[in-house]
Order: sequence, then structure tokens, then C-alpha cells
Amino acid sequence: MARTYPPDVAVIDTDGILHARLTAGKKNANVEYGRTYRLPDETFTNAVVTPALANEAALADIVQRMKVESGKIEKISLLLPDSWFRMNFVDLPSLPDRPHEAVHIVRWSLRRTLPIPPESLRVTWEVLSRNGAGAKLLVLSAVEETLAAIERVFNAAGIEVILIEPVGLNIWNAVAVREPATTRDRLFFHIRDHDFTTAVFRGAQPLFLRSRNLSGERTLEQEIKLSASYLRDTIQAVSVERTYVAGNSVRPELHRELETEFGAPVSPVVLRDFVERVPSDVAGVEAELTACTGVFTG
Repeated sequence: MARTYPPDVAVIDTDGILHARLTAGKKNANVEYGRTYRLPDETFTNAVVTPALANEAALADIVQRMKVESGKIEKISLLLPDSWFRMNFVDLPSLPDRPHEAVHIVRWSLRRTLPIPPESLRVTWEVLSRNGAGAKLLVLSAVEETLAAIERVFNAAGIEVILIEPVGLNIWNAVAVREPATTRDRLFFHIRDHDFTTAVFRGAQPLFLRSRNLSGERTLEQEIKLSASYLRDTIQAVSVERTYVAGNSVRPELHRELETEFGAPVSPVVLRDFVERVPSDVAGVEAELTACTGVFTG
């Protein structure tokens, strides 16, 4: 495992938490421990951009159980659904070196793309390229109030939160570190019951990132067709080398649909390709455990 982080990772969603503990194996990670916990209804409630933590006591109860049942947790990484974040590509004429100045400029750049004041967001970014004083950034943002409330619950239990990142990007971290270098386009889809994430990478450079909710008005297959049309028309993703698909219940028919749409082979993301040892029952959380391995490889 490349990045040095504590072994504990929690994947949080509106309906529950997966707690995993990973260690380094000879080649890949070992999942030493994995347990899911159900959250009461309305622990998180719908809100703009990021769900709100409406019941801190319910989350606190689960966090205390996690700590007791796993033996000991001092520090932890948190992964949240992609749909809890906004992912934007931003071109800035200049990016200050001082962090407090840079964050103001980055927030200001988001003011026309988000339905809430940028001051209410926690933002982080990666510099993708520079042109003189200017920079192209990939910016991740989520509602500060929700993230701070989650951190407050863990801190009250004596657990330090080391990072908070999207699930899908960490699945891609796990995939990308194992794939040979390329200059061609690679597509990545992370499919969940109620939303899906689409990403395009040209070589190592991200070109497109978007998470969409599945409203029921269109099927997933229809959404995929719309995404394919958009990608072809907007960013000319015409030299697709391979499409990667992650998800816990992805139908083979979807793989065939993607292969038809993009004319490239489809590789399902399978947990066993990323770990040496896992607990006996990981049904329904394979994608999330793959994301946990990505925390250490990005």
C-alpha cells in the first residue's frame, strides 16, 4: 500500500456504515475486518449538494459500537458517496501560493455552478496543469456543515478523521495504479442503486467527472446512452481504450451496452483483483471495499 494512512476506513451512506480494517499483504491489501452497521431512517436527510446530518446521536451510537466491536480505532479515513460532492474543472488565470488566498479564489470560481453560497462549502483541489500563472484545477466540494458534523461525532468518540473523499474516485485509484500507462481515453462507471458516476481519463488526466441521481424517469441504460452521446459530442471521447465498471449488482447486459456504445472492451472491477484476503461474507459491499483499498494507493 503506497499512501501511509491508518488501517481503518469507514464508508458512510444515508442508510449505514461499512467499517473496514486493511493491512498490507505481499502484493495487495488484506481486509482483516469488515462489518456493516444500519443507520436509523432520517439520520441523514436530503439537502442541496450534500445530505444533512439530522440525527447526530444515531451516528454517534454506531461509531461507539464500531470502536468497541473492532477493538480499537484511533484514526480513520472516511469515504462518502460521490453524489455528496460536486466535482468541477476550473480554469483560473492565477492561483495564489498562500492557501487562505487560494481557497477564496477557488470558492469564488464556483459561485455560478452551485445553487448555494460557495462560502458554505469545504473545497479541495488538485492542480491538473499550469500555464504561466494560470492553472487548471479539479475541485471537489461538499457542504462544510455536514462534514464538520460527521467529524465532530468521530472526534467525540476519540477517533481522529484523517481524510474525507468520494467512494468512486478511490475505486479509480485502486484501478489506475494497476493499469499500464496509456495516452488514450479510459472510461469509468460506478453504478449504485440510486445514482451513478461517470468519469473519463485521457492518460492519467481526468477530463470529465459527474455523479447523477437515478430519478426513475429514465432507466440506467437510457442514462448511459445519454452520457455516451454527451461524451462523444462534448469532449470527443472517441479513442476509448477500455471501460471499467464498478458496482455491487451490475447486470451483464449493461456491460454489453457499454461495449456497444463506446466500441471498447469492458472490464468489471472485481474486489478479488485488489485484495489477497477478505472476510467470508462481503456480498453487497465489494465495490466499497475496493474503494477502501484505493485510499492507500492514490
